[in-house]
Amino acid sequence: MKIGIVYDNFLSPSFAGGGSVHAYEVTLRLRKYFDIVYIPSSNSLRWSKEVLEKRVKEIERLKIKVAGEFYEILDNYEKFKKVNVKDYVKVFNVKEIDVLYEPDHRSFDIFYFGKKFGITFHEPPFYANSFKYLRRLIKFYKFNPSTGKGFYTRFLYNELVAKPKHKSLLKSQPPTFIGAVSAAALVESGLKGKVLKPGNAFDPSLLKYRGRGKEEYIAFWSRLNQDKGFPELPDILKIVYREIKPKLIIMGKFFDEYNKKLFFKKAKKYGLDVEYLGFVDREKLYEIASKAKLLIYPSHVDGFSLVVLEALALGTPVVAYDIPAIRSVYGELEQVRIVREFDKEELAREAIKILKMSEKQIEDFMNDEKLLQFLKLHSSWDNVAEAVKNLIIEGLKGQYSNIT
Repeated sequence: MKIGIVYDNFLSPSFAGGGSVHAYEVTLRLRKYFDIVYIPSSNSLRWSKEVLEKRVKEIERLKIKVAGEFYEILDNYEKFKKVNVKDYVKVFNVKEIDVLYEPDHRSFDIFYFGKKFGITFHEPPFYANSFKYLRRLIKFYKFNPSTGKGFYTRFLYNELVAKPKHKSLLKSQPPTFIGAVSAAALVESGLKGKVLKPGNAFDPSLLKYRGRGKEEYIAFWSRLNQDKGFPELPDILKIVYREIKPKLIIMGKFFDEYNKKLFFKKAKKYGLDVEYLGFVDREKLYEIASKAKLLIYPSHVDGFSLVVLEALALGTPVVAYDIPAIRSVYGELEQVRIVREFDKEELAREAIKILKMSEKQIEDFMNDEKLLQFLKLHSSWDNVAEAVKNLIIEGLKGQYSNIT
């Protein structure tokens, strides 16, 4: 069977996020099952011709065949930068391709080839329940005077752009099958499809950091923004400090100075012990995270949460909100304590329970057989590729559709 991978971020000149890692690792392994050809989407043309030529050669060296038509596009780069998606996809001859597949939906090209296709969503393409989405946004996505953005910008984008565009395309050009790395994308959008199990994997080298001892601090590493609930950490720790006073070590990059100042102002007001390390290399991050007693992760927006997966691989327990992605992937694990979204008091109480555990208790807790089996399943991209292979084969048989 010949499969066309329609995607852009293989050509990104820099790290393009967890979705691109998934797409890259899965595509490499799908070559074991299918004849693969990579069709860069029109989004690729946001990068320079020089960057694209360099990256295409690197992709070819990895034995991922790039569609020959893309070289024609590069030869006429300035012309194709100006064409619309419909004209862009006409360049590619897909007659001999059995099915097209988008491993991390990032562009609308996949809808315009006039061919059977499937998509894996890492996040909801849109939020179907407008009222519920608005209520949630108001609670965590606060107005930022430095950017002029607030809950209303997110809400209006969903209502005026994302939802009508996707619904129109899904109706006029329905995918043959839909997959999702967790139930979140399907639950929030109301689409039907198959949840990949496993939907993602971690680097098995993380397991070597387990059992190196625990120290009296909490760790947080992720995007330092409102989506991940970062501004709520001081309020949660204020409650924790009623009984125990651990240090909080933060790793990551602030998206703007306004939220950075707001966070540290509140942390100082509450008398919290906070150490901000900024952006650190992966090895240092893993060393620090593995010795933490806990990851407090009050995220509101996630498609899977590789951060939680990394924490578990490193031997660090987690407390988090009951959002669809966390519940779908980690809901059956005792090592991820899940509480009702926005319930800071309950989140703090669960954090206290873990922080009061001895090092030996945490070590035993993190070596529970059920968790170890979970980690085994998620420690290999081969397992994820196997799940995607099954999605494609079963999807072509008509078992998974996008009917709402």
